[in-house]
Amino acid sequence: MNKVPMDEDASEDNPTLLLLLDVIPSFVIVLSAAVAGLSADIESEHPVWKVLEICFTVFFIGEIMVKLKVFGFREFLRGADWYWSWFDIICVILAVVDISLTYSSSSSTAPPSDNDAGESASGTGFDFGLLKMLKLARLGRIVRLLKFKIFQELKLMIQGVFTGLRVLFWAVVLLFFSIYLLGVISRTLFSNLPEFETVPAAMFTTFRCFTDGCAAYDGTPLQERLRHRHGGIFMFAYMLLFLFVTIGIFNLIMAVFIDNVTDGSTKKRQRQLGENAPRTEWVIASALREIILTNIVRQQVEDQVAEEERNGVPGGQRRVSKLLRERLQALQEMYGYKPHTTQEYEEFTQHIREEMAQRDVVVTKEQFNHWLTTEKELIGRLEDSEIDLSCKFDLFDVLDADLSGELEFEEMIDGLLKCRGPASKTDIIAIRLKTSLGVKMLTKICEKLGVNDD
Repeated sequence: MNKVPMDEDASEDNPTLLLLLDVIPSFVIVLSAAVAGLSADIESEHPVWKVLEICFTVFFIGEIMVKLKVFGFREFLRGADWYWSWFDIICVILAVVDISLTYSSSSSTAPPSDNDAGESASGTGFDFGLLKMLKLARLGRIVRLLKFKIFQELKLMIQGVFTGLRVLFWAVVLLFFSIYLLGVISRTLFSNLPEFETVPAAMFTTFRCFTDGCAAYDGTPLQERLRHRHGGIFMFAYMLLFLFVTIGIFNLIMAVFIDNVTDGSTKKRQRQLGENAPRTEWVIASALREIILTNIVRQQVEDQVAEEERNGVPGGQRRVSKLLRERLQALQEMYGYKPHTTQEYEEFTQHIREEMAQRDVVVTKEQFNHWLTTEKELIGRLEDSEIDLSCKFDLFDVLDADLSGELEFEEMIDGLLKCRGPASKTDIIAIRLKTSLGVKMLTKICEKLGVNDD
């Protein structure tokens, strides 16, 4: 299992580099979108826009090259975010084709002959349409913003909209039939008014009265005109219908849409937690192993230097730091390889479990709480795994199910995996079934001991 580490995996441990790979590209994408909008209105053929587009294209090509260097070809093209990688490549290819066609069309200024005039005109029209499509394709870069963590909330909102599309469709159907019914009724009752002379006109007038503003063609309030003609009956009918549509139907649509989006988002989140369980287990296990081995190596180095000092060999804190750095580097080389597939995640996690079991690792409450205070990398990985740390000093008591006052490595990993995400229905059912089993076992014990229910 001890494989040679790869350069791209070592680079993944640099949080500053990963932050720059998120922040700088997103800023450039927003800037390129702003330039695309400005160039459409302000001297669209000015050379400055072309130079900026070349600069953006060169930057995105460089971004792909850097990511290939950092993550490697396999992880970049076939990893978890492979679809974003290929989308980036397609955007760059389209940008290169756009620039090539733009400069080739501008350089070919020779006038066509009379015989080729019709053919040249059709070809020029085709090239012009293709250029327009390619320029519009630049706006596709904005979609790339959804892949960056700083736009996570925007991504959740867009996913929520797509999740509720089916409910939104039926909401539109309900609203359409309600407006259609009211349109037919108003067409029958108010056919002498031009706003209701046809069913479509009556439907649109009814829709306006419930949304934008109920005005006649001459600008006067339509509901006031109808009230003067038909008296109080119309007034009460209009008020009830207005309340029914605006407060009833509109709020019902909103409530069902929000409930569907929330339910869909929760199910998707739970599904993602299940799909990412092998990777999350490896991430947590590797982080805990690193902390435990670091503490073990530090203790071994301090004992070694203390023994050397007793034997007359000069040492001190400087030698401790040097030996500790060398041994930690050796550990990094030994465990530097990172898995890429689900099978590898499971194999590597099992190897970590076996290694920690052989070392007979146990963690006290004081040590565990100290890690949750000082080990920023562990805290970051737990937060990325959606483990709630708002009451982190109670987490040890939650994981210590046997009340032994110590946590074994297996106990920590299995318990932390159960703490991911919100509580689901299966968690509640599992507690209820185990409680029922515990009551049955306790009842049998009482019966054997002859203890009455009283």
